[in-house]
Amino acid sequence: MENGKDYKYYLDLGIEETNKQNFDLAEQAIEQAIELQPESAFAYFCLAVVFHNKLDLEAAYENYTQAIKYDNKMIDAYYNRAQVILLNKNAAEEELRGALKDLEKAYELDDKFIDAYYTAAVIEKKLGEYHKAIALLDRVLLLEPNAVYSKALKKLIQQKYL
Repeated sequence: MENGKDYKYYLDLGIEETNKQNFDLAEQAIEQAIELQPESAFAYFCLAVVFHNKLDLEAAYENYTQAIKYDNKMIDAYYNRAQVILLNKNAAEEELRGALKDLEKAYELDDKFIDAYYTAAVIEKKLGEYHKAIALLDRVLLLEPNAVYSKALKKLIQQKYL
């Protein structure tokens, strides 16, 4: 411990700096936390969030992956890792299918995770799997009948693609 500062100190500092959008300072602090506790899923998740905000998608993906390695039930890490793939407008089909697997894991761990179902529907639409997209949107609408974006996407798919 440098100057009596421990893992929690650096992690809290990193989160605080992330919230202030001081991403370079946040990155430094969280890397210190990881140095002190190299198997902390949460620290890797926080570092991934920093890279996600900096749009360093590869580093974000790698750190979400590390978070999942140390905690394979971290729902938000699966969801955010899929989001990183979606930020790449030129994502290959294989990458999109990987993102789908992450989203499936997220809603397997939390069967009421509306955003994961919706995002999976968006990917299925991109892949031309319109009936799968509709089924996912129906799941959202079952959980949240007033989900405006889901209603709109379902209507678009039905009118334009089916």
